[in-house]
Parts: sequence; C-alpha cells; structure tokens
Amino acid sequence: HLNHPAMTHHPSHGTPTRTPPAKPSTPHGSPTPNHRHEQQPGHDGEVDWMAEAGIGLDYDTLRLDRTTQQWIDAGALLRDIVADQLKDKVASVEQIGSSSVLQLLAKPIVDLAVGLGAENKVAEVTSTLQASGWIYRGDAGESGGHVFVLEARPWHRVAHLHVVDHDGEQWRSYLLLRDLLRRSPPARERYERVKLQLANEHGDDRKAYTDGKSDVIGMLLNDPA
Repeated sequence: HLNHPAMTHHPSHGTPTRTPPAKPSTPHGSPTPNHRHEQQPGHDGEVDWMAEAGIGLDYDTLRLDRTTQQWIDAGALLRDIVADQLKDKVASVEQIGSSSVLQLLAKPIVDLAVGLGAENKVAEVTSTLQASGWIYRGDAGESGGHVFVLEARPWHRVAHLHVVDHDGEQWRSYLLLRDLLRRSPPARERYERVKLQLANEHGDDRKAYTDGKSDVIGMLLNDPA
C-alpha cells in the first residue's frame, strides 16, 4: 500500500462561501438551489454514530484519508438500516466505493448502491428515503442514477446513495470495482496514484477530479492486472 498521509484540499479562491451552484448536482452531492437542511425525525441518531466513526466532509473540502474498519462498520450499519427501510421496494442494497475498502485512500463518506428491480418504483424509494432524512439530488442517468445525500448538518455530508437498475451496467460496475480493490493490491495502488494526482491537480474542480477517476475506473475494470 501507499503510505501517504491524510490530505486536505481547500479551495484556492479564498474564504469558502455557502452559495449553491446554479445547476443540479452530480453524484458528488453538491447542493442545488432549492437545497433544504431540515433533518427528519429519527435521522439524528444515524448521523451521531457515523460522525463518531470519523465519517463526514464539508462540501467545499476534499480530504483523502485511509479507510478504517470503523468507517466500514458504520457503512455496513447504514446499509442495513436502508435495506430495512426499503424492504419490498428494491432488489438489493450494497456498500460500495473506496470507503468500503480497508486502508484505501478515500473521502470519509459512505457510498451505497440501491438496486431497483423491474417491478420496483423509484417514486416509492424516493419518498421513503426522503422521509428518513435523505436529500434527493435528481437523476444523473448513466453517471450515478438517482442520487441522494445524507447530511450530519447543513453543508456537511456523511453518505451518498445511488439508485440504479439491479444487475444493470452501473450496478455491476460498482460491485466489480469494490471487489477488485478489496482483493488486488496492484489495483489499489494504481487507483490511489491517480486519485492523489487528480486531487493535487484538480482539487478545487470536482468535475475534473471525478472525470479523471472515471477514466481510471474504466481501465481497472477492463484491465485489472
């Protein structure tokens, strides 16, 4: 494994502002103009224990830390909570992303994938998640499906959730990448090198950072060696 210290990036344009961007967000979870911060009943307890595990990141900060067992356990518990909330409404719920791979450099944010079966309705999933405190960001299509964000407090997110077709291309890619990174040290090292390079070059441009990650993810899935 690489042994880089935790890295924090703050925007280079001065004091961060809290002005939401003009366009709906992508899977990174950027706020939208009609962003609401009210937390729903029953939501606070989830956020408390996630924060205690070291999970959470402001929207204007990019920080990469080593994924800990506490992060993984917190993500697994959140996955179980969501799976229980969505029982009979979806085909499957999985913990995905770099924060599900022990010791991999990652943002301290839990990532979940929700697999929507042919008989399931996204409207029912959306209403259930929103009632549980998740904020709907819209449909990102092939770049993340229906995207939801969970916040500990305004402008501080702890989890992202992607609703995609179960056994569709995005679902398969999420699980293939997670399992590859868990079992392959060379794949982890390749991925980390690119993430560090992108964070250094484009830390204040999340679109460029994510586009760069998408390129290396495609290479890893096509040529995992």
